[in-house]
Amino acid sequence: MFHVLWGMYMSLFLVLLFAVGCNGLHVQGPSGPLVAQLGDTVLLPCFSQIHLPLEGLQVEWRKADSESLVILFQQGEIRPDLQSQSFRDRVHLFPDEISKGNFSILLNNVVRNDTGVYRCKVSTTQESSETEVELKDIEDLVKGADHAIFASVGEEVILNCSVDSNLPAHMIEEVSWKKRSQDQDDLILFFQDNEVFLSHESYQERAELFIPEIPKGNFSLKVKNVKLEDKGEFICEVHTSDWSAHTTVVLQKLGFSTSQILILVLCFIALQLSVGLCVPVFILLKNKATSGKVMHASLILCPNICIFVAFILWSTDGSLIEIVTCSTVSILRPLMLMKTFPHLDRFPKRLATTVKALVVPVYHSIITITACSIFSQSIRQIQTGSEHILTVMVVLEGMCSIGAGVLAGCSLRMHSTVVLQICNGAVLGFILIIRSKEHFQQSFLIPSILVPIIIGIMMVLTLQRHYFQGKPFRCLHIVLSSTILTIFNLAELSVYILIGISTNNFTTAWYLPLEAVIHAVAWLSMIFLLRCNRCQKQRCHFVKRGIGYVCCTVITAALIITFGVLCVYYVNLHMENDKDRAGYMALTAFLHVLSTISLFKHPKHLPDLPHILIYMFGAVGLNIVNSITLITELSLKADKGAPTLQDLRVIVVPFETIFVSAWLALQIYHFWMGTRHRIKQNFEDQREAGAQDPQAMVALSPSVPKPSDPSEDDPSP
Repeated sequence: MFHVLWGMYMSLFLVLLFAVGCNGLHVQGPSGPLVAQLGDTVLLPCFSQIHLPLEGLQVEWRKADSESLVILFQQGEIRPDLQSQSFRDRVHLFPDEISKGNFSILLNNVVRNDTGVYRCKVSTTQESSETEVELKDIEDLVKGADHAIFASVGEEVILNCSVDSNLPAHMIEEVSWKKRSQDQDDLILFFQDNEVFLSHESYQERAELFIPEIPKGNFSLKVKNVKLEDKGEFICEVHTSDWSAHTTVVLQKLGFSTSQILILVLCFIALQLSVGLCVPVFILLKNKATSGKVMHASLILCPNICIFVAFILWSTDGSLIEIVTCSTVSILRPLMLMKTFPHLDRFPKRLATTVKALVVPVYHSIITITACSIFSQSIRQIQTGSEHILTVMVVLEGMCSIGAGVLAGCSLRMHSTVVLQICNGAVLGFILIIRSKEHFQQSFLIPSILVPIIIGIMMVLTLQRHYFQGKPFRCLHIVLSSTILTIFNLAELSVYILIGISTNNFTTAWYLPLEAVIHAVAWLSMIFLLRCNRCQKQRCHFVKRGIGYVCCTVITAALIITFGVLCVYYVNLHMENDKDRAGYMALTAFLHVLSTISLFKHPKHLPDLPHILIYMFGAVGLNIVNSITLITELSLKADKGAPTLQDLRVIVVPFETIFVSAWLALQIYHFWMGTRHRIKQNFEDQREAGAQDPQAMVALSPSVPKPSDPSEDDPSP
């Protein structure tokens, strides 16, 4: 009987306990996982069937995988100070609904890291309950390609980007396409207010949207004439007033175009020819053999022609000035190789004489005229109405270049060098006007520093040649030097007038007309001194004349170096943030070394081994460097999708400068050895004779075998 009563009691207790449990705290969540769209707002449900007093009530939302606090309601208020940083300003409760049993939250601007399990825990002073909500997947409102895209260089490719059909097109405020690089994302184009705006210069006329498809949410990008640097990630971003989303399209693999394959073939041919002919030609030169003319011609012409064509084909991947400079240097290199050929005297006499006199001025002139022609096209884009001025500038540059060649052919090397330095100054002016728009007015003030240096070089060389060296000061020299001086003075006065008109203040550049007056006075004084010296039949003691000759040589060298350093300095200063700065600095230094070479006569007696090594470096080494540079750059570009070198001139031009600088060093060495030998011999002769010879300094001309003919092989300025 007791057992029956006990069983009935326990059954009644369990029923009562179940009834109390049904009326107690019990929170519930959704029946299954939730799915949200990227950038959208999602509701995470959590609710109870009974109403709860706010006193002692606590609602806590946490993300289960990281235990990050999503939001906390405690003591009748929300505690944002305890909220995890990633959820701040994105999660909201419904405060008015909490007492009614609604503990749900709104998660705004959903991101991919929001996926996971969320735990909703509700506690009172007596009991607590919790439930879990799973945010399983986040779908993209903006969709791109599901896989990487493959294309070949030169083809056309479409990069997919579409917006969810549930989003009305009128709500989209802006759509942009960007190309991801190592440092930043480069904007290609953007769509706004029903208009498409191209931004990146590399994609001008190559990138476009499908305008009729835009109302349907299709913002796919068409890229024409695909290049190697297009390889990588493209980002399509869509912005509305409330949210933004993006998708990424990967252009993964690019095949070489026909022109690029041809570049590789030409570089390999040039490389094999240079390496294969290197040893046989070196042996022939070392043994001073007269045979092997075909081999010499093949080494000089074939590799350089291959490299020239390769640079021309590279035009689709490089800038215009870069390609023109590198290809011009390559195709003109055979001229310099002829000039540095160790057995040039075996050529026909007229050909050898022409090569010795004209190669450097012609080489320099072609490069400067080509560069200025390209610069003029760039200036037309930034200055309207400048066509006539530019035409005059290019014509004057061409006339100076031709004049330098004519003067060199007439053995007027001093004037030829000065004119080439004028050409260098003109190239510098073009560079600064184009690439330094913010320093446009300051660019006109540079002549006030460079012009006196050029005039100083001309006057010191004139003093050395006609006063200390005792060579006749003819009317031709006076007319040429006076003409150059007059042109400089007129140029300075023109700049002064232009600055005065543009600034309405003629006192700004007051020093320009003052410099012109000083130049004229100094030159007239020089003429008077030289004419008086001729009338006195050069009675100056030969020792003083020798010291003066050496001093003039040192001063000339200092002025030439100063001029070159200042030109490079101004390019570096005014192109501080320009990506082409290094290329223009290399071009400026190269032209300066070339113009200095023309100051010396072609040396006749040089050490065999250094002479051969310099020639072989120009004929073999430069082609190897250029071939490897093009092959490496093309391969790395295909692999990384971005150029390793922004400008090929930083490799091609400096190595060319090393070649011509080595030849200049040989000329200086020959000049110094000849001068030292002649000075020493004159001192010994005068000591033995014990007499003063007014014509002794004529022998200072470093002609090695024949003192009686100082003009035959005179490397002095």
